Amino acid sequence: MADTTEPLKGQEALLEELEGIRDIYRLDVRQFIEFIRQRKLFFVEGFKQYAQWLDEEHEGRRYSPATVNRKIAAARSRVRYAFKLSAFAGSLRRKYRLEDLLKSVRLKKIEIMAAPSARALDVEEARKLVRHTKDATIRLMVTFLVSTGVRVSEMLHLEIADMQPAKGALMQVLVRGKGARERTIHVRKAFLERIRKYFQGETWLFEHHGKPYSRISVTNRIKHEALRILGREVTPEQLRHTWAGIQINRGRDVNAVASVLGHARAALTEKMTTKTDLKPEESFLDLEETAGEDIRTQARPSAETPRPREETTMKYPPPGGDPA
Repeated sequence: MADTTEPLKGQEALLEELEGIRDIYRLDVRQFIEFIRQRKLFFVEGFKQYAQWLDEEHEGRRYSPATVNRKIAAARSRVRYAFKLSAFAGSLRRKYRLEDLLKSVRLKKIEIMAAPSARALDVEEARKLVRHTKDATIRLMVTFLVSTGVRVSEMLHLEIADMQPAKGALMQVLVRGKGARERTIHVRKAFLERIRKYFQGETWLFEHHGKPYSRISVTNRIKHEALRILGREVTPEQLRHTWAGIQINRGRDVNAVASVLGHARAALTEKMTTKTDLKPEESFLDLEETAGEDIRTQARPSAETPRPREETTMKYPPPGGDPA
């Protein structure tokens, strides 16, 4: 049997570099790297075994499909990064073979269903998440989602040109939703000014290097912050439910809430017979003003920007050898 001690020593230097990368995957990457180290595996074989391990039961519990998919995505990103630093980086044949192997690990199917009301945050949880997050980018985004009830994809594609002055201290913002449907929401002018001052966007309200932020990246960052602060993952959709729950708990008409959310009328209920709109000043929620409300029984350029890696001409051993 061939001695793999020396190649593994060479791989350790690469593992240390990969651990030092600060991006949205860093927490999940730690688990992947520790898995490889403990079992003394190369990257490619380690990735396949790690994916199998994620699908197993651990201490009587299993990872959710969404968590498995996130962890696989994190491992894939590091295997690809390792390949770029390897002696095989210039070989298209080996690159394609590696990609085939990575794609052979299928992501879990996630059933689409309505989120139960217990999964919506109460107001104090929402305020705690905003108050204690160390990620200034996510602080503003979470506040926006809870305050307006928009989808995360809608938020990330808001254009500065589509904001117009409205009544009082509010601004009227055009939202482009599913199926190319458009609707208008109202946001405090002072809050929008804070967002524009922070992101410095020229086209998009939430702009990063001239482009909108990635929906997947933002979702993962919100999950990570919520897990650290609240002890559980929270999705942007749950923040949207939080807005809806507060409005319904205040006695707002369900039709009006659905209209602001951008729901298709028939999909919400078959028995809608009235048409009522929320007043602009009612549709925007201020987290400080909602202190003490409990909606759990009702409705169902940042500090984290990855650091640039220093240029190096050093070539590491290939990640797991030939990805056959």
